[in-house]
Amino acid sequence: MSPGKLRRLDPVRLLTIAGALALAVMVLWTMVDIGARLAFNKPLHGTLDLVEVTLVLVAFLALPECFRRDEQIKVDLFDTMVRPRTLAAMRLAGEVATLGFLALLAVTLLQPLTDAYRFGDQKPDLPVPIFLLLLAIELALVVSVFVVLGRAIGQVRALPRAADAAVSPPPALHGNNGAAS
Repeated sequence: MSPGKLRRLDPVRLLTIAGALALAVMVLWTMVDIGARLAFNKPLHGTLDLVEVTLVLVAFLALPECFRRDEQIKVDLFDTMVRPRTLAAMRLAGEVATLGFLALLAVTLLQPLTDAYRFGDQKPDLPVPIFLLLLAIELALVVSVFVVLGRAIGQVRALPRAADAAVSPPPALHGNNGAAS
């Protein structure tokens, strides 16, 4: 299989594309709903359910890509105050904590997923089975677990290099060692 075809089969990329399609559906449906409401005084049936469904899909299907690009919100309060090895250990601890949290979410979602499938739960206005939404969330969480696991392994491999860079003291918070300008 060629690298181009492998890239197209990338589950993270496929989930991101599905999330983008859900966003497009949500925007277009909302625009048509507003137009129908203004022009004919008749809103589209099921708009609230559709927006709820697509919003969940947008948020969760984009999660693996966000982890792969390392674009989640971070507070870098201590980054300039600690040595590189300590910073690398802090980043690894963050990856491990994220991995644990994602795994916990994925495991605890299994029971509601099986219940929704067993009881045939649906959205009230649109015939969208709830278990399909939960399945999409579960899939995104499992893919996110593998992405974060790969990042954690990369952090472990980078740890010895961070030890080599740890011989110099950390840079000061301000460029002139705290002296007044």
